[in-house]
Amino acid sequence: MRRFYMVVAALCIAMHAGVAKAADPICPNKFPDFISDICWSCMFPFKIFGTATVGLGAEDFRTAADESPVCLCSEQLKVGAPVGFWEMSHMIDVHTAPGCLPTLGGMKLNLPWNKSQYGVITPDPRRKSAFRHSAYYVSPMMYLLEVVLDDACSDRSPFDVGWTSEFDPTWDDDELALIKMPIAYAFSNLPGVMAAGVDAAAALTGFPRNEIFWQAGSWGPLYPITGNVKDHKSMDNTGHLLATRMLAGAHAMRELAGLYSKGAGRSYACEPGEIGCDSSVTRAAMCAGSPSTMPLNIVMKKKQYKLQRIFPTPSTGKTQLGGCCVPIGRTTALREKMTQLPLEGYKDFGYAIFRKRDCCAGVISPSTLQ
Repeated sequence: MRRFYMVVAALCIAMHAGVAKAADPICPNKFPDFISDICWSCMFPFKIFGTATVGLGAEDFRTAADESPVCLCSEQLKVGAPVGFWEMSHMIDVHTAPGCLPTLGGMKLNLPWNKSQYGVITPDPRRKSAFRHSAYYVSPMMYLLEVVLDDACSDRSPFDVGWTSEFDPTWDDDELALIKMPIAYAFSNLPGVMAAGVDAAAALTGFPRNEIFWQAGSWGPLYPITGNVKDHKSMDNTGHLLATRMLAGAHAMRELAGLYSKGAGRSYACEPGEIGCDSSVTRAAMCAGSPSTMPLNIVMKKKQYKLQRIFPTPSTGKTQLGGCCVPIGRTTALREKMTQLPLEGYKDFGYAIFRKRDCCAGVISPSTLQ
């Protein structure tokens, strides 16, 4: 309970600080209300022993954790029950003004930004393009708010600003980004582009195809990982795409000075028939106490995440296709109500990230025998 009260106090302070900044049209206060803005039903279904006990109608997919009645973590000397759910692990915002952190109540990094660093949308009627910045927040709210009772099944990282694109020299330079991740060159061809249709169809009816890792379905290409969007369809679509690129960057650059070590890694067990995945990967994913100890996953598994828009208009309607959160690549056309208004405050978008989590909830361990 002490941790819960500390979190509540911190949130109240941040909200109070944000009120004074709410009038700033360049860097608005978009600090989320964790009661009304977050769609907590995105954490379902909650599984134990491979059987959904809560949220039976929620979207999910089967893994090796659903096939065994018990699990073993030899390093922790723990025997337990396989548990599965979707954990709110991060928040990502996509913003126009450099140095702006709207998710933190409109906090600004007071550095000498130049005009070329501001987000823009080109007015070309034939094909609009856009540029936006993004910030990545480590926010394991389910642990901080004590939503899951077994701490071993929650990310215990502190709330933190994991990364902001303003400090990435490749974020506004596609050519430099391609040098950093040359794998993108392999898919800059017609078959690579056409694969987006297959991925979009899979995401529309279920989950995206992990093997088509260079595309984000109907949202657009994941590479190069920059803030440049060549085909700007809508504000929300661009926001979803750039948030996904930040996630992909977190996986690709896990080794970069530990900056992303809190947010990368594989968090779920092997899927049935998955090539190159064995029982050792399943055990490592289920026994990991934090993302830094999860199996290395340099190429992001897109199935691992769901996104829920939290501002400017929270997506909390559970009657929409897939509910209020969507897997990577599912079209945003049916959920963009009140997001395209030509008003201040509708240029910046924020998303809560839910990560699929398979874990071994301890039943017998040294701590239970003390």
